Amino acid sequence: MANIKGRGHCQSCQIRHLSIFAQLPINRLTEIQTFHPPVVTYAADEIIYHQGDPSLNAFTLRKGLVKLIKTLPNGRTQIVRVLHTGDLFGFDGFADETYNHSAIPLGETEVCRLPLHDLMELKKQNPEIENAMMRRWIQHLREAEDMMLELGAKKAPERLASFLIRWCEDSENGWAPLPLSRAEIGELLGLTIETVSRFLSDWKRQGLLNEQRGNIQIQSLDDLRKVACSSGGC
Repeated sequence: MANIKGRGHCQSCQIRHLSIFAQLPINRLTEIQTFHPPVVTYAADEIIYHQGDPSLNAFTLRKGLVKLIKTLPNGRTQIVRVLHTGDLFGFDGFADETYNHSAIPLGETEVCRLPLHDLMELKKQNPEIENAMMRRWIQHLREAEDMMLELGAKKAPERLASFLIRWCEDSENGWAPLPLSRAEIGELLGLTIETVSRFLSDWKRQGLLNEQRGNIQIQSLDDLRKVACSSGGC
């Protein structure tokens, strides 16, 4: 069940360097010290917000992973993005829109809930916040364009290999947590669960990958890159 853990303090926040407040000088942070948004924790599969709900808050992901899911008119769902620490999401309300997707945690998650009316005033008074948000929007647009290109131009093994390389690029000690199920990976990449399972099994047998208790390790990055670029798309 969602639980308010406390209030955020931008000056002492451990992920401020990843947030939209990163470029604010210390004296400006002091000026906005009355802005203490709630820090909320969620368990796995709880709903942070539903598609179609009024967009009253934006969120910064402080800890964990969150999947954004779009529900189609026929009831089918599609994962459109997986969020990581520092990502800003749920800001549809800036365009007077409802939430365009649902946000669901992958495991225990902690977010900073930013009321839009407060955030609107802050970005009016602080161009650094406005610029940071603009960069995030451009980044999201580019990621969406890249995903469209992959789904349309790359074959199934290339999509899966590219995803794994991106997922593990910042891993520590070679291992990266992978809380997504085979079905969720397929949903994200437009592949069937059977296709994902088959290629992962093949690559593990070939020594390209290793899996252990919800974690994954790339053992042969060069070979996996050859798979990702097999049609010359890299």
